[in-house]
Amino acid sequence: MTSESEATKSEQEPERAPDSPDTEPLWAAWFRRKISLALTLTALVPLLILAYSLYASLMTWFGQETLYGRDLLWSHALLVFTGLLMAAGGFVIWDLGRTVRRTAETVAATSRIESAVAEKTDQIGMLMGSFSRVLGTIETQTVEINQFASRLDAAYRELQSTNARLKEASFKDEVTRLYNRRFFSIRIVEEVARYRRFKHPVSVVLLDLDGFKAVNDELGHAMGDETLRGVGELLLKHSRGINVICRYGGDEFAILLVETPKAGAQTYADSIRHVLEHHVFPHGQRISASFGIATVPEDVGASADDLLRAADEALYSAKRAGKNRVSSHEAVAASDITLPAISGASDGHSAWLAKAVPAPAAALEALVGNRSAAPADGGVVVVNGSADVRTALEGLYGPACDFIVRPAAADPATDPATADVWRSGEISLLPAGLRPLSPSERATLNALHGLIAARDLGTGTHSERVRVYAVAIARAHGIPEAELRDIEHGVILHDIGKIGIPDSILLKPGPLTPDEWKVMRTHPEVGRGLVQNITFLAGAIPIVYHHHERWDGNGYPDGLRGEGIPLGVRIFSVADALDAMTFDRPYSRAVSLEAARDEIARCAGTHFDPAVVSTFLAIPLETLVELRRSAIS
Repeated sequence: MTSESEATKSEQEPERAPDSPDTEPLWAAWFRRKISLALTLTALVPLLILAYSLYASLMTWFGQETLYGRDLLWSHALLVFTGLLMAAGGFVIWDLGRTVRRTAETVAATSRIESAVAEKTDQIGMLMGSFSRVLGTIETQTVEINQFASRLDAAYRELQSTNARLKEASFKDEVTRLYNRRFFSIRIVEEVARYRRFKHPVSVVLLDLDGFKAVNDELGHAMGDETLRGVGELLLKHSRGINVICRYGGDEFAILLVETPKAGAQTYADSIRHVLEHHVFPHGQRISASFGIATVPEDVGASADDLLRAADEALYSAKRAGKNRVSSHEAVAASDITLPAISGASDGHSAWLAKAVPAPAAALEALVGNRSAAPADGGVVVVNGSADVRTALEGLYGPACDFIVRPAAADPATDPATADVWRSGEISLLPAGLRPLSPSERATLNALHGLIAARDLGTGTHSERVRVYAVAIARAHGIPEAELRDIEHGVILHDIGKIGIPDSILLKPGPLTPDEWKVMRTHPEVGRGLVQNITFLAGAIPIVYHHHERWDGNGYPDGLRGEGIPLGVRIFSVADALDAMTFDRPYSRAVSLEAARDEIARCAGTHFDPAVVSTFLAIPLETLVELRRSAIS
């Protein structure tokens, strides 16, 4: 029952937490045990001895013998044991005292440490407070610095923008918004330096408006500024993006033609002269201009000052010669031999460029005479003695390419056969051969051919070899000489469209994929687009566009068949195949001329016109060998 009640009581009592105040610490229990042991050893033993002494006294008083008296050894052992216990009790007390002393010292040291820690804690708290205040200040200053940096960055961007505007303003003319003379002077020095390094030619064209002072005097300076802006817009519109166009001063403009030889500069100046001469400005009038051109290295050495000086001399030469003309430094150098000035013409190599300014039909009719007997495509202007030579030269703007001045008028009474052709004081057109290409036309053709060669050297040399073969076949086939030029031009430019084909396809060493063939087959259309707006190359378009047509209709781009293919194209096809088979290509090895002739004969009626093939086979093999040798050389 008791055990059950105690168990029940222990279950009912709540279990004390180990850290509760009623729980005795370990050090306190240890100290209590030490005290108990010391008291026991030092107090209990003397009490036992006292009790024993009392017992011995009582036993002696009652006349009994004590244990001590009976057994001395036992008494001695008891005394020794008692002394040991007391010694142990004393040691315990000494150890307890030492422990208490150490504890006291520890407590004192702990108190000092706690005081120091508390003091340091206070100091740390003060430091943390100060640090927090410093951090707050730093954060505030950081925000202010960021704001200042933002303002500084905005100011820097504004400064950059202002500098850019100032730089642009320092390099731009405020009236025309073209570059000014300062910028032009910098750029011409740079381009001449590039010539010294890379040997790329550079040309300068100086342009001075004729009679511009009258515009300012009659219409006011505002209209004069508008005219200058109009001239600047025309120059920008008709110039390449890499050319540097500036207003050089007053009514004078300067154009720096980068990587342009003299022929190109001559062509450019003549085209701009023509555009200006026929442009109607807002005030309803036309204004002409005089041009001076010079080129490094053809005219002067690699010096920017010499180049400008040469162009300036050429410009003043054009002014002195009658204005509205292009003068080159070469013409100035050869000024010992002078010709009558003709308004609207060019000197030097550009004399034939006068044809770029076609005379009105009425003026040409006045020159030729309104007679049905006049040939449709006359070639030579014939002038009788009373006609004006300058008027005759103006006739060269039309279909004529030369003129003859008769020393005396024909007499219809004595020479009736010439009565309706030669009339006193009349200018007539007589049939003649093809006029020669003008320098600008020749330069254009050479530039296009050079473009092909630069894109793919193999294509350029191939075109030249095919030209030699095609002309020989055309002559043997009876093509008139008047049509040979168109065939030559078409053959030379037949692959001009390949400049639009990527190198990865055009220069691929192996066969093309179907997708690559789709791209390659676009080059005839590209080529036609390049030449269709060039008037003197109009006759070349059939070969440029149709040179991949086949006699059986399986060619491209239009799938023409038989005689629906232009004759020049059919002649080209044979010449092209001959060259393709007799020269190595990335995808085929060359064969002999005999083997090529046999293959062309085999493909007559499928790839080639049988009549043209027959003409080709009639050409002796020795002639073909000689043609091949001349084409290679």
